[in-house]
Amino acid sequence: MTKKLLIIRIFLFSIVTTAAAQPSMETGEEYLKKNQIKQAKKVFLDHQDNLKAIEYLGDIASFEKNWDDAINYYEKLVEYQPNSSGYNFKLGAAMGMQAREASQFKAALMLGDIKSYLNKAAELDENYAEVRRALVEFYMQLPSIVGGSKDLAQQYVKELQAINKVDAYLAQAYIHKIEEDREATKTAISKALEEAKKNKSLVERNYLNFELGERAASLEVMPDMAVKFLESYIENYNYKDLKSPAWAHFYIAKILASQNNQDKALTHINKALANKFNFPEAEKLKQQILEL
Repeated sequence: MTKKLLIIRIFLFSIVTTAAAQPSMETGEEYLKKNQIKQAKKVFLDHQDNLKAIEYLGDIASFEKNWDDAINYYEKLVEYQPNSSGYNFKLGAAMGMQAREASQFKAALMLGDIKSYLNKAAELDENYAEVRRALVEFYMQLPSIVGGSKDLAQQYVKELQAINKVDAYLAQAYIHKIEEDREATKTAISKALEEAKKNKSLVERNYLNFELGERAASLEVMPDMAVKFLESYIENYNYKDLKSPAWAHFYIAKILASQNNQDKALTHINKALANKFNFPEAEKLKQQILEL
């Protein structure tokens, strides 16, 4: 065997061996299903020529609240597929989350891009409920001098009524909350809960379980139903969800404490404290439960 042929064989063998040793995308997805986020991330980092891997990396960065990385990944996706409603939404949403934590000056500079990506996502998909929820919050949070508009927010609520009534009533409740109208907020949340009970398929995203349970617990409406939604959130928790299960346990404990169910309330508040480091709200609630 010539020296040249030997070198070629060694080179080809090294390529095959490396490819065989590299975990597949399916392996990374299995890690995600098991909420093994760090292991999944390592796999997807080896597949950055794959759009789905880039999307997963962006989602994981969002889960970790690493908004700079999330934005970088989503920008790549929008560059590859500028007319994807999902990619535009994720980029706009990540920018919005970063703006919340940024200085007022930096946040102001980001508003145009956030608005552009979210509006484009809504235009590209007339049935995209999640982006319309985001736009309701966006237009209600902004001062009118920089584009805030209750009328625009209400227009998206109207569109949501034809897409998903649970999202529509949660969005309406958000408007009333911003306006500090507690009774109107309670009415809207009650309607959202009733719609979710009547048609479970409307709870399309696991995070809706948390929203329904948290708002009901905070407003003291339909407590038993609220507990069920929060339990569903804990059971189905995954990398797409924004709040730690600790918060779901916290609100369940709060409901149970209001019903003088000390033992079960203590069980959930202890789970909340075990799941989340530095949780002063839970520490305070635990003391209140112990005094029941």
